[in-house]
Parts: sequence; C-alpha cells; structure tokens
Amino acid sequence: MKPLRLGIVGPGLIWSNTHRPILETLPDHFAISAFSATSESSRRKVEREFPGAPFFTDYGDLVRSPDIDAVLVLTPIVLNAPVAMAALRAGKHVFMEKPIARSEEEGAELLRIARESGGQVFVLEQVGYRTWEPLQEIIRSGELGELVLYDRVSHSIFDAIDHTVRGYGTTGWRINPDFPLGTLFDGGHHHIATLSMLFGAPKAVYASCFKARPEYGECDHVAMVLDYESGFRGLFSHSDYLGGGQNYFHIRGTDALVSVESDALVVKSREGEVLRTVELAEENSHVNMWKAFARWVDDGTEPAYTLEHAFEDLRTLMAIDRSIDEESKVFLK
Repeated sequence: MKPLRLGIVGPGLIWSNTHRPILETLPDHFAISAFSATSESSRRKVEREFPGAPFFTDYGDLVRSPDIDAVLVLTPIVLNAPVAMAALRAGKHVFMEKPIARSEEEGAELLRIARESGGQVFVLEQVGYRTWEPLQEIIRSGELGELVLYDRVSHSIFDAIDHTVRGYGTTGWRINPDFPLGTLFDGGHHHIATLSMLFGAPKAVYASCFKARPEYGECDHVAMVLDYESGFRGLFSHSDYLGGGQNYFHIRGTDALVSVESDALVVKSREGEVLRTVELAEENSHVNMWKAFARWVDDGTEPAYTLEHAFEDLRTLMAIDRSIDEESKVFLK
C-alpha cells in the first residue's frame, strides 16, 4: 500500500498546532507532498521545514497537480468550499476543516459535486471521533426516564490580546469575519456537532444574539432553543466573550439526569443524589480522527462524521442565524 499523497492548502496555525504533528506519526498512510499559500512568510516556512516540497501560490495549480492524491483544506472559512470543490473537480479526495461552507446553498453545491465526482470528503470535526458510547448508552437505556431537556453553557474568552487560544484569536479573518454568527460559526461548530452526534438534527430553532465588541463578528453571545421531533428540547448558551467559567452540560429526564463532565458522566436522581459515576478515559479526538482516516486508506472504512452530517450541522447554524435575523422560530424539517 502506498501512502496517500497530500497537498496542503493553508498551512497555518491549525496545521502547525494540530494536523502536522499527527500526520508525521502516520507516514505509511499519508505523505506530505505539496503546499499552497499566498503569503511570503508561509513560503519561507515551508521551504525551511519541507525543503524541496512543491509550493504553489495558486491553490488551483496544487489541486491539478498529478503528484498529489488528496487535498487538505485548512483555509479561512470563506475558502473551505471553493477549494474543496476545485479539488473534487480535479479528481482528488478532500480533507477539509469545518464548517464545510459559508451558506446552505454553498454546502449543497459541495455535496452535489462530491457525489458526482466520486471523490471522498473527510470533514475535520474531531468531536465525531470522541468515544460517545458511554453517554449514548445512558441516554438510550431509559435510566433517565423520558428525555425532557438538555441545558448546556459554553462560555469562554477569545480575543487577540490576553486570550488568543494558541494564537487563533489573532487571526485576521476571525477578528473581521466574512461569515455569520461570529465565533459560534467557527469554534462553536464543535458544540453543534456534539449535539447532533447525541440527539440528531433539531426540527426547529429559536435564537437571540448579543453584541458587545466591534470585532469577532455579529454575535458575542448566542442563546438558543433547539426542538427535536420527539418533543425533547435543548437550551444552549454560547459565548467567547462572557467568560467566567461555570460551564456545564446536563441531560434531564423524568427520573434522573446525567451531568457530562470532562472526565466523567455523573448520573443523579431528581433529588440530586449521585446514583453512579462513569469514568471517562482520556483521549485525543484529533488522533482518533486521523487514525480513522488511515483505516479508510487501508480498507475503505467510512468516516464516523460524514459530509452529509456536516451539511446538517451547517443547516442548523444557518437556521440559528435566520432565527436571529427574523426574531422567530425557524423550522428545519
């Protein structure tokens, strides 16, 4: 078996911080073969770290290269779908960051081209590769009774001064984004994907937005209500401005609730008594993800988080944006 020859488009922070270190542990499956970026600093860095590797300032030249088999798309969100579609049209497989597109229409076009081209698209949403089985078992077992509600709060601080989050807060396209919903559309995608992995896509959403600063997009806080076909409902509060900690994720039923902690699942009675605790093993979901992709190289094993799933998560985000604009509930189904 020959390794898949990867062309990297946008070798920036996520490349250096996350994907490159993992790929270098999988040389039998992936060969880092070419690069594309527009900045001179990126060219110099590639020249220094990968001497002799082909470098293209136009991603179109890279995707058409006969010396690569797949394209790793690590671009600003506005370019995710255009680069992926160009690669598919050139007969390449695609590994791409999320969200997959900037609008539902663009996402649908990507989905159509992927199906017509026969190319495989892998979406780099690592939460799809976490070990969800213990929590799913609790949800499905009936231990909680009839599911009524989840309530989730995810508040942090994300800026270009003191809280850059490994440098991501200094990125120009994040400070002045060309996409909706502010940081919810970017890093908040992980939370939307987590909810859909557990509960499926909502049938309707209602959302409101609070804006506190001129940078980082349209919303600094988004409050959401997500309704599901079964009558189950979710409350989700997301902010990369409010901070303050005190984040939590509870799933509540008529008989009990489960508190989702970073290292454990804690099942409690309605009175708050701890009934049992399920310890969670430490894991690196990015490593899990790339090992899953390596299995596809070996034997064609399908990814856990598919392009179709990513499109449904995009639809949810766009429905949240529309709900804010229209100040009304928006139905997805």
